[in-house]
Amino acid sequence: MVRFDASELEGLAAELGRIGARSVPVMTNVFQAGADDLVTAWATNARQTSGVHGKHYPDSIDSQRLISTDITFEVGPNPSKPQGSMAFETGSAKQPPHPDGQRAADVELPKIDRAIAAALTELGL
Repeated sequence: MVRFDASELEGLAAELGRIGARSVPVMTNVFQAGADDLVTAWATNARQTSGVHGKHYPDSIDSQRLISTDITFEVGPNPSKPQGSMAFETGSAKQPPHPDGQRAADVELPKIDRAIAAALTELGL
């Protein structure tokens, strides 16, 4: 999995605990939509760069909600799917890096930040 700087989101997670239970469904929907959009953007990028040797790689990218005390989604290649464990993002001795996930995050994370702000406004915060 590729890791992105989520320090602002971690700060939000701490703040959500003070907001109360009414925020959970609203924020879960925001994060789910953001994860879905990140999956779509990453897979689209991967289709442009993976070539014939990585024909299954774009379809390996998905998201999964993790069970925890906060709202967490993991996005990236699923190693249980065909080519999901290949090193496309970071590269290997046989291929250069394909920073498809990073490119997707650069576009999608600001959108997620705006959706969070809108949801907080909707919640009256």
